[in-house]
Amino acid sequence: MWRQITNLQGDEIYLIISLLIFLSFFIMVAIMLFTMKKSFVDYMKGLPFEESEKELEN
Repeated sequence: MWRQITNLQGDEIYLIISLLIFLSFFIMVAIMLFTMKKSFVDYMKGLPFEESEKELEN
């Protein structure tokens, strides 16, 4: 399998680059989620309810 990856003959390089971009994006998102503070998550979780309560008051 390693020989197939290292023996690139043209368009395969685009497939490998797109796979690396895809994986790096989701790894970065996972790292961001695990390092996020609990207070920020709670604040963001309550935002939709705060907006609907403000609309009901007006």
